[in-house]
Amino acid sequence: MSIGSYLLNKENLDLVAKKSWKFGRAAILEAGRKYYDASPGDVEEIASNMRYMQLPVNDASLALTLEHIVAHYFEKLFVLVKSYEAFWIAQKRIAISDEILEYFKEAERDKKGVFLAEAHYGATYFLALALNVRGISVSSVGKFPPPVGPMLRQNMAEMAERYHLGKTSFLDLTAAGTDAPMEMMSLFLQKKVVSNVFDENNQFCKKHLLLGRPIMGGTGMDMILKGFNDNDLIILTPFLVRNDEESFTLKVERHYLAAGNIIDSFFAALGRMILAAPEQWYFIRELKEAIPE
Repeated sequence: MSIGSYLLNKENLDLVAKKSWKFGRAAILEAGRKYYDASPGDVEEIASNMRYMQLPVNDASLALTLEHIVAHYFEKLFVLVKSYEAFWIAQKRIAISDEILEYFKEAERDKKGVFLAEAHYGATYFLALALNVRGISVSSVGKFPPPVGPMLRQNMAEMAERYHLGKTSFLDLTAAGTDAPMEMMSLFLQKKVVSNVFDENNQFCKKHLLLGRPIMGGTGMDMILKGFNDNDLIILTPFLVRNDEESFTLKVERHYLAAGNIIDSFFAALGRMILAAPEQWYFIRELKEAIPE
């Protein structure tokens, strides 16, 4: 059993639904600590992945990394079952600068699409909602199988209607008949805001360097993006950084297709974020799957 399947259950959904952010978070963090105390093999694999990336591995750094992995799952549970509280946090506890919002205004003004090249870093489950709160609709590409997918769709749709937000739609890679590349290209042609991850391994990935270490990534986005140019798309890497237990800041880098090596550019941005706060890159728990043979 993985940490995800251990924490994402009906009991914890009910717990998070009933408790405030502060007490629900503390309860899930405690459950995560118990899991890792009983799963030394999982802990050693994470430590091995950290060593592969040449990140500091000691009792303190490892404990902090495990805490942030569990925090990610708490945030996932929270967005699945909370409504007003999630909306309030996205509105009041997530800082997004005027400079970042200007990218979306530029896209609307100049009739450009936006591609958000996401990494498994920080409070990703709040990113779309934080943009929705500011009137920005997002098409999110990913794996959204039951029961999580339907719950997420329903809660995001209800929040959008109740609080008059931008909307999040979901392009589910697990749904039969989904032609993700064609649908993403169609969304870009419609000048939509589209998000997809680049730091996990699939059949379309190629070898790249992250902090000087080989890693499979890109998820095929280089093939999709080659049909566009900087007059068509604004390309951003967003990182929703945890400042503390209950506040966040969105940090963004802009990338240009004309510069070439767009996926390498994404990994360079991720590398800078990892150096700043390595514990927030929660993909470290499954990095082994992306290490080239």
